[in-house]
Amino acid sequence: MPRIYETLPPVGRLQMALRVMTPTRLAQTFADFAGQFYDRSDFDSLARQVSELYDLESAEHAHLFRSQLDRRLCDRFQDPVAWDVDTYQKGHAA
Repeated sequence: MPRIYETLPPVGRLQMALRVMTPTRLAQTFADFAGQFYDRSDFDSLARQVSELYDLESAEHAHLFRSQLDRRLCDRFQDPVAWDVDTYQKGHAA
């Protein structure tokens, strides 16, 4: 028998995570798993999705998630998330 979260689409799983975890706790969880992503852009994309979902409910929660995630990534000697994709791509153009 599938677990309840397995029946949800990916965005539904993210929405559930937002409901059961604080922005700070979710940022810590994300940072813990940053190294598990083969392509860092996939990680950043997922973080942006979560930030956008938070922003729909509370700009304050979205800001808290972004700032805590970036701080935790820097503590682990990793780059912060590319929140603004257009600006990030212009800065890293070859």
